[in-house]
Amino acid sequence: MKKIITFILFVSLTVIACKEQQPDRNILDKNTFKSVLKEIILVNTLAEQLEKKDSLAGKKLLGLVYKKYGIDSLKLKRTTDFYSKNPEILAEIYQEIKDEFSQKKDSLEKLISPKKLKTDSVKIPKDIFNRKHLTGKP
Repeated sequence: MKKIITFILFVSLTVIACKEQQPDRNILDKNTFKSVLKEIILVNTLAEQLEKKDSLAGKKLLGLVYKKYGIDSLKLKRTTDFYSKNPEILAEIYQEIKDEFSQKKDSLEKLISPKKLKTDSVKIPKDIFNRKHLTGKP
């Protein structure tokens, strides 16, 4: 009898533990949550720049993110709470976001930075500063 009760107790605890590990339908999956977080980071950065002109800019932009992903603040809170209870997954999400931002930053820096010319490749004709060449007189 003790073995049966112990077994039932063990199975019950296992089922409860498994339920806590699996997100419910009100939780965003990892990739969607990562995308939402990236956009929220961008929105907050942009809102700081626009704050001087429009104090509601951040809320308006955040509303667009919610609309894009079909979520509300409650769903985002539940998702954040779920992943906060799973710090390994949350750390992985933030690391992926950091890597993606670093990669985009590097790409932008390559586009923005002026290309350096090699001085060996530029050849200036010797007579370009010749007075005859500039004035037409010897």
